Amino acid sequence: MKYLELLKKSYYNLTSKDEEAFREIIRDDGFGNCKPIFHLWAFLFGWFYLLYRRMIIEAFGVLVISLMVGYLLAYAKIHPVLVLIIMHFINAFLSGFCYYFLYLNKLSRDIDYCGEYNTDIECLKNRAKPKLMGVVIAIVVIVILIWPLIFGLITGQKLH
Repeated sequence: MKYLELLKKSYYNLTSKDEEAFREIIRDDGFGNCKPIFHLWAFLFGWFYLLYRRMIIEAFGVLVISLMVGYLLAYAKIHPVLVLIIMHFINAFLSGFCYYFLYLNKLSRDIDYCGEYNTDIECLKNRAKPKLMGVVIAIVVIVILIWPLIFGLITGQKLH
């Protein structure tokens, strides 16, 4: 299995548990079977962990699904705290139980980028190395978007 060998060479801090999970779901074409396998860090940090692992498209997809469900629940007049809790569980579920499947999608894109037939391993390692910059940018954007709410709570002023 070519993809499993490339994964072993490029995945940052590959543990035996991770390797076994990838081995369980990977197919010969490099994509995974959609079999839910639990990943603790992805479950705890959701799409932030996906960003950390440089899975930007997958993180955006998980975020959009969570936001769409939250919007539908808010439209149905469900209490906002309950909506946030449900959104968090959807985010944690998709990130935590589909992490390996989502990572294989990213690996497939990375292999296409680094050369499918004669894959550059250093290129693959560079694209697989986690980075905090995506997480930092996401947090900055979130803070900017909710700053009026924070300002109103701190000062007691109503922003119209």
